[in-house]
Amino acid sequence: VSGFTRRGELAQRFEIKHGDCGRSHVYDDCANDRGRVERKEHPKNVFSEPGEGVWYGYSIYIPADFVSLGRANTHLSQAKVEGEDYPIWQLTFNDHPYVLFSDGETCSTGSMEMWRGRWNDVTVYADYSDSGQSIYFKLYRNGRLLCDRRTPIMHQNMWGRRQKIGFKYGIYNSFVSRYLDSSGALPTHVIFYDEMSAGNRRRDVDVRMREAAGLPPMD
Repeated sequence: VSGFTRRGELAQRFEIKHGDCGRSHVYDDCANDRGRVERKEHPKNVFSEPGEGVWYGYSIYIPADFVSLGRANTHLSQAKVEGEDYPIWQLTFNDHPYVLFSDGETCSTGSMEMWRGRWNDVTVYADYSDSGQSIYFKLYRNGRLLCDRRTPIMHQNMWGRRQKIGFKYGIYNSFVSRYLDSSGALPTHVIFYDEMSAGNRRRDVDVRMREAAGLPPMD
């Protein structure tokens, strides 16, 4: 879309309404208490490599009237190993935003109030090694470190073999029945993304660093 961007001429707009769920020959969102509208990087699985670290950078706009699903979850980006049920990490927004890791550990990313109604520049470092690193995950919002993890983020059942790691972003709602138990329909969610990129160095993907260095938008 044009006319509402963090930088440049174009941004990406995602919208999900009650009943928006998809299916493929291997999985059915509709039958598994989920709904989504997401994009993958292109070419597929090009951003991330097992045993290596990668930086992701993007801007995200969550409208001021965004309705939390409470005990259900709204995930706005995730990295996942093909063939595994659970993401390695995913950025989750409900009453109390957090990063959820594949081993069930979480890391708080502040309050909904600090995220809603403004563009937020997100920078994530993820290392997909199983040992030997001092830092395995970091998340910055507008240049401020909100979350860091010093133990592997890859679940132990993923160690010791080659994997294909994919990155997805958009809107992914899980366990929606938890919200529907007290409400007749899911709220419509609209989320904007801009400046999506990945690379080996923070300065190549961090939106604010690129802006300060006079680098062009990612359009």
